[in-house]
Amino acid sequence: MEIREMLDSGRQALNQAEIANPGLEAEIILSGVLNCDRVYFYAHPYETVDSIKEEAYFKAIKRRCQDEPVAYILGKKEFMGMDFLVNQDVLIPRPDTEPMVEYLIKRLNSDYPNGAKILDLCTGSGAIGISLKKNVSQGMVALSDFSKKALSVAKANADHLVEGNLVLYEGDLFKAIPEGEKFDLIVSNPPYIKRTDMDGLAPDILQYEPHMALDGGVSGLDFYERIIEAAGQYLRRPGLLALEIGDEQMEPVFNLLTRHGYVQIEKIFDLAGHVRSLIGKTTEK
Repeated sequence: MEIREMLDSGRQALNQAEIANPGLEAEIILSGVLNCDRVYFYAHPYETVDSIKEEAYFKAIKRRCQDEPVAYILGKKEFMGMDFLVNQDVLIPRPDTEPMVEYLIKRLNSDYPNGAKILDLCTGSGAIGISLKKNVSQGMVALSDFSKKALSVAKANADHLVEGNLVLYEGDLFKAIPEGEKFDLIVSNPPYIKRTDMDGLAPDILQYEPHMALDGGVSGLDFYERIIEAAGQYLRRPGLLALEIGDEQMEPVFNLLTRHGYVQIEKIFDLAGHVRSLIGKTTEK
């Protein structure tokens, strides 16, 4: 079958399944199957695709029609210019997290020219910590997660994306961190969906992404309360605590940071102009 025919068939199937942007999604799936840029399709619309890749493409289209996210179908997701391996053991990295990472890269390279010691809590795929490791000079990064399976994905990403001085901790938040360890930055994108809001999530999230990485308890603030209360024991002074937050969580998380002595709290906006992250600083003493 020719590329143009495959794209048209895929688009029609996705459209019937009421998948948003069916033409774009068909192109993204085919580009993943053929391992090429989407521009290639416009230059070679009449090229015939071999039967093995054709079969793989239509299997992928069928999975997408059942609401499975494209990232899980292709087994990867781009974040900060790198392809991260993903599966259903980890959340899919989102573009809205990138502004926080970009801010932290600039801040760390400016404030810690000799290298910063960084802890990525609830690391999942490792996207945040690995991106910092890749872009912060002489930095040491630790990735921590409660899920052994998630850490396995993070390790696979670390092995093929960065080199040297990166460690993994398995356990419940700071219980996994060796006593006496101190960091210049603790960063986390913790579970923050209110438990009562879980059933209202989009089908591709609710049915496929790991609930333990989404459920933030009754208020959605459970993990923020635990992290903010304990983080000071693991931060150097001065040190930074960076947290991604959900909708309507800016005020309560800001207040938690203030209550626990964090100062100079920075607000980082996502691509839609909403406050998506808060970054607080510990005092000198």
